[in-house]
Parts: sequence; structure tokens; C-alpha cells
Amino acid sequence: MHEVSIAEGIASAVESTVAPGTPVLSVRVAVGELAGVDIDALLFAWQSVRKGTSMDKAPLVVERPEGRAWCMHCGKDVALHRHGDPCPECGGYQLLATQGHELKVLDIEIPAEDESQPQS
Repeated sequence: MHEVSIAEGIASAVESTVAPGTPVLSVRVAVGELAGVDIDALLFAWQSVRKGTSMDKAPLVVERPEGRAWCMHCGKDVALHRHGDPCPECGGYQLLATQGHELKVLDIEIPAEDESQPQS
């Protein structure tokens, strides 16, 4: 289950970005439609990976950029939902994927500076 490794990588990226002890409110990631990641398994792994860290209560918000490809046969930019699917325009199989393999942390939400200061 490589989703655990992906969740650990996300947690590592967050920990190396956020100041120690800063609570994380949420983490937003892009996982492309063609990235080969099971989103349910990733969310399940995130529940375990975040325990005992500054991300303990932070949900993982997943955006799914669609798969896109350029068809070498008809020359069109088309939607590609799975590798091996034919071009929806001409039925050809000579497709070059151009989008949908993303796997990156987009942003990390932390409390505003005035929210993290104790009130007197």
C-alpha cells in the first residue's frame, strides 16, 4: 500500500515547512487523476500518520486535477481518465499525457498569528 508512504511524505513536507510546535489546521494536496493513488487509502493512511504530531487534527483536503492528453493522431487536447483509454475524439491510442500526474502539497493552513497568542 504505497499510500502510506505518500501520506508520510506529505507529513514530512509539512513538518519541514511549519515552525516546530505550530498547530496545523489543514493540509491541501493535489493528486492527479492519473497519479495511480487510491484516495480512500490515502485518507485512511493520513489518519494514522498525523497522530501525535502538530497535524493531529488536520484534515487532508484532496484536489483531483483531471487527466489530459494530446492525441498524436488527431492533434487535439482531450480528457484522459485512465491510461490505455482511446482518444474520445478519434478513437486513436497514441496519447501523450500532459496533466493528471500531479502529487504535491498545495498549501498548509495554520492559525493566524494573533490566534496563536494567549489572551490576557
